[in-house]
Amino acid sequence: MNLRLTSSALALAAMTAPAFADVTPEQVWQSWVEYYQSVGYSVSEGKREAAGDTLTVSEITVKGGTPEGRVDLTIPQIVLSDIGDGKVRTVYADQMTGQVHGVNPEGTEYALPFTIDLPGNTAVTSGAIEDMTHELNYPTIDITLSSITTEDKETKLPVKIGLADSVGTMHFVAGTPAKYDYDVKTGKVTFTGDITSEDDANVKFDGSIEGVATSGDMVVPADGIADISKDMNAALKAGLAMNGLAKAGALAVSFEFSGTDEYDQPTSGSGKYDGKGLDFSFSLSSEGVSYQTGTDANTFELASSNLPFPINYAIESSSFDVQLPAMKSDEAQPFKFTYSLTGLTLGDAIWNLFDAQGQLPRDPATLDIDVTGTMKVIKDLFDPATMADADTSSDEGAGDMASDEPPFEPIDLTINQVALNALGAKIHAEGALKAPESGDMTTPVGELNASYEGVNGLIDKLSTIGLIPEDQAMSVRMMMAMFAKPVGDDKLETKLEFKEDGSIFANGQQIK
Repeated sequence: MNLRLTSSALALAAMTAPAFADVTPEQVWQSWVEYYQSVGYSVSEGKREAAGDTLTVSEITVKGGTPEGRVDLTIPQIVLSDIGDGKVRTVYADQMTGQVHGVNPEGTEYALPFTIDLPGNTAVTSGAIEDMTHELNYPTIDITLSSITTEDKETKLPVKIGLADSVGTMHFVAGTPAKYDYDVKTGKVTFTGDITSEDDANVKFDGSIEGVATSGDMVVPADGIADISKDMNAALKAGLAMNGLAKAGALAVSFEFSGTDEYDQPTSGSGKYDGKGLDFSFSLSSEGVSYQTGTDANTFELASSNLPFPINYAIESSSFDVQLPAMKSDEAQPFKFTYSLTGLTLGDAIWNLFDAQGQLPRDPATLDIDVTGTMKVIKDLFDPATMADADTSSDEGAGDMASDEPPFEPIDLTINQVALNALGAKIHAEGALKAPESGDMTTPVGELNASYEGVNGLIDKLSTIGLIPEDQAMSVRMMMAMFAKPVGDDKLETKLEFKEDGSIFANGQQIK
């Protein structure tokens, strides 16, 4: 779980916002500098000129990040004007330029230049030095990429992202700790690209997102976090805390591609994605980390010359929620994992690949998983050593170099629900397990209960259409008979009991 990118993205987003400052131009500029320094970015200016109620700062550079991904932003000019009534208007130059550069996971250096166009931007700051509100108005924000350089070789990368009608507020309360909150809405986001690789493979895409809204808050301690992107763990222990929420309306993406396959044969294709809406939220502090996502109805289509049939599916809704503790403790701490997928349907071309006669029910499928419990955190989740172990263990052939010890030790687990409804069959399970006093979760104590409906009928249909050979179908039925008992017409139940002595019982019969 890498939050370096998250912290850098938050800082970049704030670059297009007014400085967190008082109600005079000089104070606005100074507190803007201090804010970025507090989160690990350096700010320098070429020259400064004051004329009456206006302060003009020119040739500004903002730099920050890590060796894996650094950001250099150049702002030709910022004009800060006292407009009366204790308010300051901030106007950025219509265009900024910058570059993201560093070392990718393969150890190769890269550089990605970009431009940001902000015609007609304004931001008005009001309040007092200890408590300021900034009203943002950005009619147009266009971010343009043109190329990427890797190992001194430049590749064209024409990509453009546009944001229209962005308005909102940012609020800053000075102190120890300092507090920030924001609420910004964008009317529409568009993106386009036309990318050709070294081997002449080409990908074109364009899309749009309607009604994007972001909000959140952050608590920044005064000391101890010179660079949160380098040592998130220290920042959290010092009191860093952040929460964020993003919502969007309809999302539409279309793409097409062409090139050659692994046999040097020409290939091409196209596809599209349509979604009704989505949301995302996160929180991060010494108390723990959480991520939640949710999507409304969406569809996906793909057709390719090297596929025998088009791929398409639809989903009514989906959601994901994970909550984990972050800091080492001898006390058990709660965790949560849930996942839900509702109304999954596949196109007839996919079904006909293995069920041309329509023997299997094609009703929408659903899946629900809801698991909670407690665990001991034996290593701080965001400790640089812990994160280095995770990065190293993910590298091929580096397993011996990394620690195999996970940062968590489960203490108890409650399966509130695992439910699957697909192909005319239903499976439902629930139960609770815990580590024995003298052991761990490899030999748990507790009980699991499961029910099955329509499974035997499904096995018959799979055998009829040839997906399961008859002898294997018989083996599956025999295995089910060992662990499940009939309780009705094609209805089965299982009760698994895990005892203190390590023995396991299925429906009262010892199986271990």
